[in-house]
Amino acid sequence: MQINNRFKNAMVMIIAFCLNACSSKTVYLFNTGYPLDSVNQLSEQLVLLGYEVEPVDAEIPIDFSNTAVATHPVFAKPDDLATIEQILKEQHFPAPHFYQFAQGNHFYGSVNIGLYLRNGEQTKMPPVMGGKKCKINAGDIADDADIKITSLKGAYRIFNDATLEFFRTGDVKLELEVYINGEYLEGSHRDYTGKYIAKNKTVKLMFDEFETQTLNITKAIVDTHVGKRNARRIRFHTLAKNSPLEGCMFEAIYD
Repeated sequence: MQINNRFKNAMVMIIAFCLNACSSKTVYLFNTGYPLDSVNQLSEQLVLLGYEVEPVDAEIPIDFSNTAVATHPVFAKPDDLATIEQILKEQHFPAPHFYQFAQGNHFYGSVNIGLYLRNGEQTKMPPVMGGKKCKINAGDIADDADIKITSLKGAYRIFNDATLEFFRTGDVKLELEVYINGEYLEGSHRDYTGKYIAKNKTVKLMFDEFETQTLNITKAIVDTHVGKRNARRIRFHTLAKNSPLEGCMFEAIYD
């Protein structure tokens, strides 16, 4: 009998938890291209309105406007929509377009909202661009106090292996490693995090350590193991020519 009572009590607690979870108001927030600081300020206002805010790392439907609000047809708090529209205006986001249930194949319960923010001024960058093994100056390696090399005399083939990772928030991450004659140089791994601005057919990368010029995004057709594919390329040049990647090309291949 005691076991049954415990089981019943546990079931009551689980059911109560589920009901509370299902009844909580949540804004599912999609962001492409806006700085995280701006989105966090918006989230704080939504929390004050009584909503939980859950960031969603996913693509915004192409047929949605740059600022969009999606709800259930019988949304439980219709008055909140006018308040959210005012919050967006005060935070300098474009006026939203409102979408109902199932548009864009996105579905929401009667107390939840989908909020979609796409920076229309920012060009969409590929998630990752890979460096095309670029030679670097042996002196640049030797001058790095963190990398101990006793001698660089002789015929060395020195390359950077690097990747650029672009995030929807406007953040960018650069990782690089150095290889000498095909062998990884111990201690040469570097991570750089910064911001990027991509407009029209150009992109600019801003790291604490160096800042690039405005780089052109060019198109190319490249040979792959599955045939010819479209690619996007940028050539890395910094304003002060103070990076180990001067002249390196980065490429992303599309299906």
